[in-house]
Amino acid sequence: MRNMRLLLLATGVAAVAVSTACGDERSITTEPVGALGFGTNFLRTSTNLPRGTVTFPVAIVASATPANDSVIMVLAGLDTLTTGSYTVWFANDSATKFVRAGAVNIVATRRDSSLNAAGDPVFTNTTFPVTGAASFRNGGPNVALRLAASRISATPAMAATDSLNVVIVSIEAGAPGAAPGEVRPLWARRSQASATRVASLRFGTFGRGIPAQPGNPGANQEFVVATNGAMTIVPRGRVEVRGNIMILNDSNYFRPPVGYYYNAYGIKLDTTGKFNDTTYLGRRTAPYPDRGISLYDADKTNPAPSVVFDSPRVIFAMASRLSADTIPDAAGSPAWRNYGFVRVNLQPKAGIEGRMGSSTILEATLPPSIRGR
Repeated sequence: MRNMRLLLLATGVAAVAVSTACGDERSITTEPVGALGFGTNFLRTSTNLPRGTVTFPVAIVASATPANDSVIMVLAGLDTLTTGSYTVWFANDSATKFVRAGAVNIVATRRDSSLNAAGDPVFTNTTFPVTGAASFRNGGPNVALRLAASRISATPAMAATDSLNVVIVSIEAGAPGAAPGEVRPLWARRSQASATRVASLRFGTFGRGIPAQPGNPGANQEFVVATNGAMTIVPRGRVEVRGNIMILNDSNYFRPPVGYYYNAYGIKLDTTGKFNDTTYLGRRTAPYPDRGISLYDADKTNPAPSVVFDSPRVIFAMASRLSADTIPDAAGSPAWRNYGFVRVNLQPKAGIEGRMGSSTILEATLPPSIRGR
């Protein structure tokens, strides 16, 4: 009997324990606890990376009329710089001899849009000509540039035997030297041009600042992120929001060209659904368990070897964990109200940090369940 009473007592204690456990506040499918979570996928945006074409002169070496041997460049997708300037260089095919293009004639065309009384878009083009420029620093998402420079204007002057087989655009932090600095994001080769001598610009890093790779060693090294704005890999990811926390998880990026970095922005909408304001969400970081490690210098160094690879030169994963408590524009009831989009951008370090530039890589459209819940 005593054993039976002990058994009954133990059973009663277990029942009390089970009853207590069931009374705890727990999240199950039919009865969630805490703030609801919402998510949406990132999508790759249309081409808006630095891009363009180069038209090479007929003669590879100087002709009888070198002043007429002009190089014509068409550029788009460039960000405005706050430090340094974009500079054009001519080089031979092995990129061992450089001359800087001087007296460049530039025509910048800015396209603005508005709505007429019927609600249809109206586009207005405004041109800004500049003659004899040594360099330039202005760009923008709605600005296209046409540059013309001749052999005879190069500094130093090109000899009659010098070949003009490569055109490079660099970002120079100060007065240019005898060769381009390490930030060489755009270039084109005559050998890759069409029958009409037009070559698409490549965007990445040309010749310096990256280690040699098998089959392409030395000073002539090229690291291509995109050709005429078209990337060869597709990044992907998601945006998740729960309460006041927003998390960006994305992957499959090229490492940024030397002198560039990835960051993120949130875009607020007004009550009519139009763009109202942008919020800088900061430089990108590594994901958990290395969350907080900045990838700002992934252009030249490897701050997080678990997700940043040297061969191939890719970033396997990035993440951002953002709290509306630390972002005044996102605070409110509910948090992240009226935020309609999240963008991941690639911007030059010499540009304007915190101002959204031209090169959006991924964009997520936040549903009403996030922006208006």
